[in-house]
Amino acid sequence: MTDIAIRVQNLSKCHHIYDAPRDRLKQFVVPALQRLVRQAPRQYFHEFWALKDVSFEIKKGDAFGIIGRNGSGKSTLLQMICGTLNPTGGSIQTNGRIAALLELGSGFNPDFTGRENIYLNGAILGLTGKEIDARLDDILGFADIGDFIDQPVKTYSSGMFVRLAFAIQVNVDPEILIVDEALSVGDFFFQQKCFARLRKMRENGLTLLFVSHDMGTVRDLCPKSIYLIKGKAAFMGDSQEAIRRYLSKDVTSVQADATFSSEQNILATADMSKILRNALWRNESQALDTEGKLLAVAVCDKNGAANAAFRIGDVTVITVAYVSKLSSECHAGINILNKFGQIITVAGSYTSQVSLPKDDSGSDEFKIVVCELRVTMLLEAGQYSLEACCGPATLPNRGELLAQSPPLGPVTITWDYENEIAPFLGQFGLPVECRCYL
Repeated sequence: MTDIAIRVQNLSKCHHIYDAPRDRLKQFVVPALQRLVRQAPRQYFHEFWALKDVSFEIKKGDAFGIIGRNGSGKSTLLQMICGTLNPTGGSIQTNGRIAALLELGSGFNPDFTGRENIYLNGAILGLTGKEIDARLDDILGFADIGDFIDQPVKTYSSGMFVRLAFAIQVNVDPEILIVDEALSVGDFFFQQKCFARLRKMRENGLTLLFVSHDMGTVRDLCPKSIYLIKGKAAFMGDSQEAIRRYLSKDVTSVQADATFSSEQNILATADMSKILRNALWRNESQALDTEGKLLAVAVCDKNGAANAAFRIGDVTVITVAYVSKLSSECHAGINILNKFGQIITVAGSYTSQVSLPKDDSGSDEFKIVVCELRVTMLLEAGQYSLEACCGPATLPNRGELLAQSPPLGPVTITWDYENEIAPFLGQFGLPVECRCYL
């Protein structure tokens, strides 16, 4: 008996893209007529390969992540594994009952009530009426949508859709569960409830195929992942490495062990190599030719390991490497932004009143300066982005911006609000001393 739950071999999917609706009709009629008169058939569409020659295996009981930016082919891959989309090439083998959470509301009849959709989904998954009856109380209890269960699902909010869909899928005893970003719609406490259930099911032998843009969740749930770029497998293996490549946008033009010529008299050469290895972002050009040029930004935990997921109160080490003349006062710093693009806080060498390295020789050549910030993440749970910047100060709390990175991340802050006392409530924490006395 095989121990492979899912085997994907050279899987490809090509879509035909038409410039106008009439081209679709032409493609159906004209090439057939041309073949009759022995002419080379004309093509009225463009090929778009949503997936190209992707292969991997998932053993029973494993959790496997799929990551990639929008349009990389993640949902296409899942739909083909579920059987709702036919591949152009390659093969898929699955062993075990599959339950899937794909697009929001998929598998539901909008005119049926929630209760009727439970029986509909159960029947699709191969359960009898009696088997669904036996699971009904567990489904209703997990979904926890009250009297709405007897209302048409077209009246449901997106959160209620997810609650009911997830409750059905995890209570039909699936051997393989496929989740495509659906849980990002539910409220925070329901997400915690879902992930706790997923961990318990994994302990009981569930095979999990998980897609998410939340890198912290992928890392926690899935030891291995595949990273897709434009339909191709850019990396497959350890999730931590896949996430590092995803967060750094898989910059390959700068090698991890990149070195610089000794005549450039670089500060902290060993540190520079480590920064490049752990970089969340790297400048494609290594030339030290411009004052204030940003070279790399790394985000690590307090032990120096590349990471982008932290708990509230964890120490995050953010390192910015940039070009400066040591005769100048070019400072570096970071902006931390919330999901709305609002700057939560700014930190850097200037606001920390740190003295910049000096060169007493009076040399005016360009050097690499490394600015290391140790930040205690007293921010509420959520996702944030970082922007690195550098430039000289001109007035108190003002400066000239010479360079700024694109938004980097996301950096994820987590906390189990349901089971642990939070160090603070609200958007951010403040240093507080508390006394209680009689």
